[in-house]
Amino acid sequence: MIVTLDETLLDFLETPPCTVEMLIARISPEIYERLKEAIALGRWNEQERMSKEQLNQCMQLLILYEAHHLESHERTGTPLKADCQNKNSSFKTITIMQTQQEDKH
Repeated sequence: MIVTLDETLLDFLETPPCTVEMLIARISPEIYERLKEAIALGRWNEQERMSKEQLNQCMQLLILYEAHHLESHERTGTPLKADCQNKNSSFKTITIMQTQQEDKH
């Protein structure tokens, strides 16, 4: 039986966990992925947008889950590695500038 994010969140409201550990234990990897998607889109589904409060609560759940299940470098919001900013890399910054065009009329 697949439990949806909506069902999980409703379950949290109906029978709130007593501890943070119990809360985190109730978030499956599938629910975690669905939670990330809902936060990224700002929607539960195609018709229903999340309120600011719902978005904040989902972000808190995401942070708790990641803190207990992921290494620090795998978590949402982790800064890029320093070597991405290395001056010795083969990537160069290109600046595109628009020039004024002469009026042809």
